[in-house]
Amino acid sequence: MKKFLLLSLSLVLVLACGQSPQKKADALIKESLLKTLIFPDSYEAVETVLDSAFTPYQDPSFISTVLEICNKGPEVADLEDKMKRAKSSMAIWNHPYMGAYGRNEYSEAKNEYDQAKASYDAIVSRVQKMSEGLRVQIEKEPEFIGFQARHRYRAKNNAGNTLIDDSFFLLDKDLSKVVAQWNEDEMGMYKEFLRQVSEAAQANQ
Repeated sequence: MKKFLLLSLSLVLVLACGQSPQKKADALIKESLLKTLIFPDSYEAVETVLDSAFTPYQDPSFISTVLEICNKGPEVADLEDKMKRAKSSMAIWNHPYMGAYGRNEYSEAKNEYDQAKASYDAIVSRVQKMSEGLRVQIEKEPEFIGFQARHRYRAKNNAGNTLIDDSFFLLDKDLSKVVAQWNEDEMGMYKEFLRQVSEAAQANQ
């Protein structure tokens, strides 16, 4: 009986060790997704595309920095609009015959411009530093960091409708854990950023 149990245990271990990379990835992805889905019981895997991941382009820190830069875009546009409107107001009220009311309006417009400009300059400075960090990472030799996966699945949304969605993952080298996860919007934004950078680089050659 004891020999039979040891043999059974050995067989289980062999089967576990022999599990394919695809199955390991599927199991990790499912476990991660079920923690985030509104209706976990509705989850149904459709497809997983697994590939090797290398720095810098699959590095979570690189992707995170790119997404932060992208998310600064609307904020920068809003600040540029505020500066433009404030400068227009300053021009209207800045004349030799302005009275107390005009001076007050000019002062308010100038304060709005100065605040927007300070915020704008701070964001531009941070983006420049982040961009320099990206450049440094790109110039380094690529390094294998694990496996990237695009996983397509069906699941119910908060309205109870079953939809097909994609999520993207970075798995570690041993396929033992999920290192990072992104949704379709985030990965779409990231890929669009890389496309625009590539086109700009080609135009400058």
